[in-house]
Amino acid sequence: MASSQLQSLIAMFETMKASSAGQEPQDTAELVAAYRAHTDDSLVLDGVAPSLKASTVVTPFLVAGVPCEWTLAAGADTQRRLLWIHGGGWIAGTLAGYRHQVEALSEETGMAVLAVDYRLAPEHPYPAGLDDCVTAWMWMLENGPMGAGAPSAALLAGDSAGGNLTFALMLRLRDEGKPLPRAAAAFAPATDFMGRSPSRRERAHLDPMIDPDSISVIRDLYIQDGTPADHPYVSPVYGDLSGLPPFLVHAGEREVLHDDGLRIVEAAKAAGIDARFKTLPGLIHTTEYWCHAVPEGRASLNEVAAYLRSHG
Repeated sequence: MASSQLQSLIAMFETMKASSAGQEPQDTAELVAAYRAHTDDSLVLDGVAPSLKASTVVTPFLVAGVPCEWTLAAGADTQRRLLWIHGGGWIAGTLAGYRHQVEALSEETGMAVLAVDYRLAPEHPYPAGLDDCVTAWMWMLENGPMGAGAPSAALLAGDSAGGNLTFALMLRLRDEGKPLPRAAAAFAPATDFMGRSPSRRERAHLDPMIDPDSISVIRDLYIQDGTPADHPYVSPVYGDLSGLPPFLVHAGEREVLHDDGLRIVEAAKAAGIDARFKTLPGLIHTTEYWCHAVPEGRASLNEVAAYLRSHG
């Protein structure tokens, strides 16, 4: 049975979806501003806002012009490092907005987590954000929270658009002959801008959060240079996945992006990769974002963290 907190989360998005039905489309600036405000505002659920423990240490770094943050929960090993790439549809998401989730990942993995504040579209379209992720990853391989030095293990994770960038980053690292993570994980990754996942249609009535038609709008904000929508660096499900490290994907049962995650796992298995997929019964898109308030979100995050811990 779903927790009361999960029921409140679903109800919040159902109310938002109903209130916006039939509204005239906003211009780009209004749409982006509203999306960014909504991403931050939605974190407060039933009056519960995220907060960090007094023992957690957050340290900002500027990495070749890219803002990043190290987060160390109590007891985290600075030699074991995880790069975190946040979601937000390539147009939203902040370090502050994801700090509670990064803290939870550091707690449960026992790792130092580097969160990257990559540039956002439409002001900075593809490949700016991906470039920043490459920069942060390569820096993390030579630097930790306490200064210069290589890690004993380096891993990678992201959610939604950050899940997309997680796979795009691995493909690009492999293609450029750069070091890959030991393992990776993604919460509800968006992997196909061509819109060919069956869940885009079959689960639209179940998803209170994502309108499938909005994905093409976001695509056009993110990809502005004529890159084909099926290019592996923007739609990783179409890439040659051979040579990638093991990875785990979690996706909610009630989301239109469910099959984006399932398909990239199936493609990876066909390429001989140890890839795993889990459907989260009753959950919506990136419920882990509300890990401070929704027990099902925290449980999923803990499972993913255990997977990463086992590889690091």
